[in-house]
Amino acid sequence: MNVPAISNLPQRGRRPHGPVDSFQTRAWFNSIADVVGTNTPHALEQTIQRHLIHLNDGKTKASSSWDKYKNGLRLPQDGHGKDGKPGAVMAAEQHAPESGDVFRHPIWKAMRADIMNLKEATDLISTLKPATTHYYVDLSDAMASNRAASLEQNIGLAIWIDRGDYRSALDHLAAHLMILRIGIVRHLKSKRLDCAYNIAKTLGPLAASPWIGPFHEEMYDWLETNVWGNLFDELYTPQEENNAKGWRKSKPDWLTLGY
Repeated sequence: MNVPAISNLPQRGRRPHGPVDSFQTRAWFNSIADVVGTNTPHALEQTIQRHLIHLNDGKTKASSSWDKYKNGLRLPQDGHGKDGKPGAVMAAEQHAPESGDVFRHPIWKAMRADIMNLKEATDLISTLKPATTHYYVDLSDAMASNRAASLEQNIGLAIWIDRGDYRSALDHLAAHLMILRIGIVRHLKSKRLDCAYNIAKTLGPLAASPWIGPFHEEMYDWLETNVWGNLFDELYTPQEENNAKGWRKSKPDWLTLGY
């Protein structure tokens, strides 16, 4: 699988330089805290990277890394460090296996991308879980050389998400961010209308998720500014009348949409 090269990817283990880095780190931290049962940085460091904690004048002294992870101020290291020990992402997977998937999820690449062509979007959507990918791309051997055609045909098909299926919600949101990055889709009102209603189905579950829920408004505001723009103001009609603007127009429907 050739995954499209996307600029502005983070160098893991360093100070974040943008909001997407921060969202990625906080979602990863929250996914660990949810499984381990605490969001206290010192407790998580003691459980996951105990070797970073030292005695100083007879007192236990933790590093500041996990405090920075919690606040999205430092990207965790994936892979192994110079000392040969697993970095924070790999070490955390031993305690919260899904945390690695959250950190490496294609949504972060989709958020950092600019305009994508159909093949780039197809390749990246194909890295999602197969259960999600099949909504958009024909994965049969017969279509192996022309999967972009199936994506073009399937853009806008209605999706269904179980209310508590945070992973599928994240996958489907990622797919639609990629779709909105395709230049031609930006000019097709009918496709954008379908995207608006499909995206709305992802926002409710993610707002209730332990990963993105604590900062979902901040992340959705960023997406509105940088990806979908006035998509909801122009195209989304809520079932209940309200004076909200942007993605907030979809909130009355979060509990009534057919996931």
